[in-house]
Amino acid sequence: MAEPDLEAETPPVPTPKRGLIKVLIRIVVGVGVLAFLLVKADVGKLWDTLRAADGLYIVAALAAIFTGLVVSAFRWKAYLDALELPLPYGTLFRLYFVGTFFNAFLPTGIGGDAYKAVRLGRDKDSMAPAFASVFLDRFAGVVGMAAIGLVSSGYLLAAGKANKNGQAAVPIVALVASLGIMGIAIILLLGGERLLGKGRLIKHEGIGGRVRRAMRSIHTAARHPDAAARGYLFGVIFQALVMTYHILIGKALGITGVPLMTYASIMVLSSLATMIPLSINGLGFREGAYIWALGRYGIHHDQALAFALLVLAMLLLSSLAGGIVYVLLGGEVHRPGSHLPAVGSAPTQP
Repeated sequence: MAEPDLEAETPPVPTPKRGLIKVLIRIVVGVGVLAFLLVKADVGKLWDTLRAADGLYIVAALAAIFTGLVVSAFRWKAYLDALELPLPYGTLFRLYFVGTFFNAFLPTGIGGDAYKAVRLGRDKDSMAPAFASVFLDRFAGVVGMAAIGLVSSGYLLAAGKANKNGQAAVPIVALVASLGIMGIAIILLLGGERLLGKGRLIKHEGIGGRVRRAMRSIHTAARHPDAAARGYLFGVIFQALVMTYHILIGKALGITGVPLMTYASIMVLSSLATMIPLSINGLGFREGAYIWALGRYGIHHDQALAFALLVLAMLLLSSLAGGIVYVLLGGEVHRPGSHLPAVGSAPTQP
C-alpha cells in the first residue's frame, strides 16, 4: 500500500472570525500605543503647537505628497510597460490614487496593491504580470528610500553632524537598515525564481505555480534596463519628495536644530516602523519612531508628537482623494484600443 502524500494535504483555511479577531487586535494595539503617546504629552501644549503651525508650509507639504503620488504612478508605469500591460494615463492615475486610498484605509496596508493587481489582471490568462507590476512598484520605492537613507546617514556620520546626546543613533540605525534593504534587493534581483527551490517546498503547479510565474515576471521586468532605470529613478524622486514634505512639516512647526539630511534618516525609521505587523499600517509605532528620532535632537515630546500627527493627518487626507476618485469614476480598467509595444516582456507561462 502506498504511503499517503503528506505534502499534498490541504492546510487549514483560516476562518473569517479568526481574521476579524486578528484585525481587531491590531486596531487595539495601534490605538493603545497612540493613546500612550498622547497620555505622555501635555494636551494643551500639543494643541497650541498644532494651532500655531504655519499654513503655507502645510499647503506646500500637501502639494509635495500629491506630486509624489503622480511620480509613483509613473514609477508603476515603467514596469507595466515592461510586462506588456499598457494603460492610458487617465486609468493609470485613477487606479494609483484609488489604490492609495485602499492602502491607507484597509487593515493590511497592501489592500490597494491587491486591488490594482486584481483590476489589472482579471482579463488576462495569468495574474502573474499584474502582481509583478505592483510588487516592483513597491520594490523600487523601497530601494529608492534605502539609497537616500544610505547617502544621508553616511554623510551625517562622516561629517560629524550627529555627535551630541545620542544623535548618532538615528543615522546609525538608518544606515544599517538601508544596507540591509540593499542587500535583500540584490539577492532578489540575482536569485529570482531560484530562491523558490526546485519544487520541494514551492510546487510547480497550483498556488506554487502561480508564485513561480509571478517570480519569473518580477525577475524579468526588474532586470530590464529601461524599466529598471525609470523605476529606480522615479523611486528616488518619490523618496526625495517624501523627505521634502517631512522637512516642510518641521518648518511649519518651527522645529530647529535638526539638520536637513537627518529627515532622510527619520524617513527610513518611520517607514520601517510602518511595516511592523502589530498594528494597522504601523499606527502608533510610526508615531513612536518620529518621537524617538526627533527626541535625539532635543525636540520635546509634545512638538515631536505634533509632527507625527500632522504627517498622519496629511497622509490620510491625500489618501481620501483616492476614495473620492473611486466614488466618482469607479475602478474599471480601460485599456488602449490598439496594442502598444512594450519595452520588454515577461513570460506568463511556466
